[in-house]
Amino acid sequence: MKSEEPSPPRWAEATLRSLLRPVDRESISGDLLEEYRAVRRPSLGALRANIWYLKHVLSMLWHLIRPCALVLVGTNVLRVILGVSGEWFASTPRPITMLALMARILWYGSLVQAPGVSLSDALIYLWAGHHGFQRTRLIKTGMLAAGGTSFVGFTILFTAIGIRTPGLLRAPFSKPFIFVILATLMLIALGYGALVGAIGAITSRWTAPEAPRHVRVS
Repeated sequence: MKSEEPSPPRWAEATLRSLLRPVDRESISGDLLEEYRAVRRPSLGALRANIWYLKHVLSMLWHLIRPCALVLVGTNVLRVILGVSGEWFASTPRPITMLALMARILWYGSLVQAPGVSLSDALIYLWAGHHGFQRTRLIKTGMLAAGGTSFVGFTILFTAIGIRTPGLLRAPFSKPFIFVILATLMLIALGYGALVGAIGAITSRWTAPEAPRHVRVS
């Protein structure tokens, strides 16, 4: 039977629970739900209470992915500073020098000319997937951690590119189809991150020891 008590969106509750350690899953999610029902929903209303709840979910996600996301952010900012990312937006082909070839191999390592799908990115996504599984013992959390890391890296990359080349920020408004291209590139990066994160989580599950079980003493 469906509960009549107000609750946040089910997907938000499920996401929150998947981000918590097994030992904290019931207590933290229960306390947050109790505060939502007893305090936030009556005083803020449904919409603002849901936003309050989602802020906690995003905070938990950021706490989980922060080490991996910061490394990816640093990597992407370095790409922009070195001008490697300009290869994606070059209007005319650039001469293939030995240095340019080495940069492509080191930074991209991918057959797809798109941001967020290089070999170095894959290593960070593997780490995120491994870290997510180690914390929660859930493969889906490893995928979520890697996908979230990919999203942060992608966003910072294009922000840095826009700061370095302001004309690129104005381009989508004069050619709206560029928004479609950017959305497609983001989906590619997110899908790649989630896939590699799943591999990292599965590998961690195979190699990690089983979580200790509590033995009941009579």
